[in-house]
Amino acid sequence: MEQNKSRTYIHNPFEKKECPKCGHKYDALQPACPKCQEPFETERAVPFNKVTFTNPFIEIALFLVGWLGLKGLAEIIANILANMVRDGSLPVEEFSTTLNYTCYGILFVILAGIASIYIPKLLKSFTKPEFLWGFMVYVVIFGFDIVWGMISKNLGATTNENETAIETITKVNLPLSLLFLGVLGPICEELTYRVGLFNFSRRINRVVGYVVGSVLFGLIHIHDFTSVNEWLSYPPYVFAGLAFAFAYEKWGFGASTLAHVTNNVLALIASYYLK
Repeated sequence: MEQNKSRTYIHNPFEKKECPKCGHKYDALQPACPKCQEPFETERAVPFNKVTFTNPFIEIALFLVGWLGLKGLAEIIANILANMVRDGSLPVEEFSTTLNYTCYGILFVILAGIASIYIPKLLKSFTKPEFLWGFMVYVVIFGFDIVWGMISKNLGATTNENETAIETITKVNLPLSLLFLGVLGPICEELTYRVGLFNFSRRINRVVGYVVGSVLFGLIHIHDFTSVNEWLSYPPYVFAGLAFAFAYEKWGFGASTLAHVTNNVLALIASYYLK
């Protein structure tokens, strides 16, 4: 009797396959040899389809720069701006806005540089009508936010530190907030946590990709890990991370970015006019 082949559930993210036709070695997740276009049947349950195919080292770089790089930029720029406040060249009320706008502006340029060879593929996803499903993904996220908001309020939750900071920044200058926090910020996070972290961890295992990507995406929005109130705001961020990853995997970078930008832009407008 022929023995059944055991399926491998955990994969080497740097694994390469050799083309049986031309002998070229290439990434195991590519559906065909990039040299001779010979199709390849991958053993993995979910190969890269709508997900923008990138190099694993680029994925690691995008994640580390977007995650740790943002923190490092914030520290450096905060020290520079603090000196400007002390010498009177920068009003203290403009400290937070200038810090956030500068950080996201610089980070956007760096991440775009790292992903430069893949930008045409990423932009191409916006030309396909499927990317409009991003609006529906936003509606689902918004619905979850409303439901969890009622639950957390009954548990005693108040506005978390992340939302408070955003409200303060938005009140100073709505147009710039929409540009940097509503558009550039989400693009940076999509490059970091979808093209970077989700792509790489998904190479190991699809479930790992969703879990790791959404958990870490949620954690970056928690400012005080000892605060119960901060943790009560955690589930909506995790759910959003899952939804953005689903949109990215199902319809591409355009859909996840559209959902993310829509979520942030409408939240900023609501914060400015309703609070």
